[in-house]
Amino acid sequence: MKARHEWMQTPSPPWPTVISLGHVLGPGTVTGFLESRWGRGPQLFPRALKEQARAILDLAGFESLLASLHHGDEGVLHLARSGGRRSITRSMLDEDGMLDLRQIRQLFSAGETLYLTKAHRLSPTLMALCRAIELDLAEYGVALRAPVSAHVFLTPPRSQGFAPHRDEHGSFVVQLDGTKQWAVDDGESPHPAPHRLGGLSQQAWESVERRTFLLEPGDVLYVPEWHGHEAKTSDKHSLHVTIRMFPLRWADVLDEVEDALPGLAEAVPRHAMDDPAGLARQLALLLASSELESSLAEILRQRSARLVVPRTVLPDNGLAQVMTSDGIDEKTWLIRMFGAGCRVVADESAATLYFPGGSVQGPAGLRAVFDYVACMQVLRACDLPGAATGRIPALEIVLKLLEGGLLRVAYPDELDETSI
Repeated sequence: MKARHEWMQTPSPPWPTVISLGHVLGPGTVTGFLESRWGRGPQLFPRALKEQARAILDLAGFESLLASLHHGDEGVLHLARSGGRRSITRSMLDEDGMLDLRQIRQLFSAGETLYLTKAHRLSPTLMALCRAIELDLAEYGVALRAPVSAHVFLTPPRSQGFAPHRDEHGSFVVQLDGTKQWAVDDGESPHPAPHRLGGLSQQAWESVERRTFLLEPGDVLYVPEWHGHEAKTSDKHSLHVTIRMFPLRWADVLDEVEDALPGLAEAVPRHAMDDPAGLARQLALLLASSELESSLAEILRQRSARLVVPRTVLPDNGLAQVMTSDGIDEKTWLIRMFGAGCRVVADESAATLYFPGGSVQGPAGLRAVFDYVACMQVLRACDLPGAATGRIPALEIVLKLLEGGLLRVAYPDELDETSI
């Protein structure tokens, strides 16, 4: 018991103040944004993050991230100038595989934009920001096909890293330092552009109705997926992070159809292409079958949990947690691991609680217990539904959730008066 008491008194993990989706959207509401602008057109949120922008990342912090890269030539750091992008070369690394910062500074001075991908893997602040937005979107019913991620761009004065192009993801562009001028397809064209990833010809770009935005530190710009855009600096440099969001598409749902209806994996009959109308009718009959509807519904029900639950486990002093289970009892206060969303899926025979990195399954009678865990941030084993009557092995359940990485022992300063 003494060991547990000593561990409980250690300071909380050094996570930064978490910036939520509500902060990113400034004075507006999440519901209002999702109903009016999400996927429809760009929107600027002036000074939404105010002084928080510098806390996310500054120039010194960006260079520290570069200095921490090992083999940054392997698709992590890129150079971009006047519309062209290229990876850094081995000659820009030292003998240990670390970046030669002297060369990187010279390239930046010569007009190259430094483009750091997957920056959320290197920065705890960006890691927390991406996870918070991912969980917030899930709470508001937005399904994503891939985790929220972050790319960072440092562009020198009077430069343009990328030519006009479209992305297959929506973006929150957070201006961190300096300024940058953006032009974005406003989405109001009577003839929407096809959903194609990549660059736009000058003719295509000039035919698009565009809105322009000047981003300053703390500003946030929303750019929907497939909306063409370009950005340039003037007399100042620009440091910004692009938070990338990948909404689930109908095409992604259709990818599941083959598993639901084996007939779709069969070869198209001979000469079928000679009769396009007949081929279309046969395919429509397959897709309209009641067997497909019932099978697909079950597949999507099972896989929906994995879509809305974050894939990766975030650090939250979990190594210390491994050494605390011996001192835990029914009245020990437990708290959700940082960034750990969860989802319950149940049928007549079983209930499963999914969370980042794992799951816990039990009989259908545990549905109420799993629902309780999924909606609580702070809990005790003795408070689980059925614990007071002894109908469930409450302590065994929470120990499995601690072992799985969903819960940890709460620190004293994480408990408010309503919890105790």
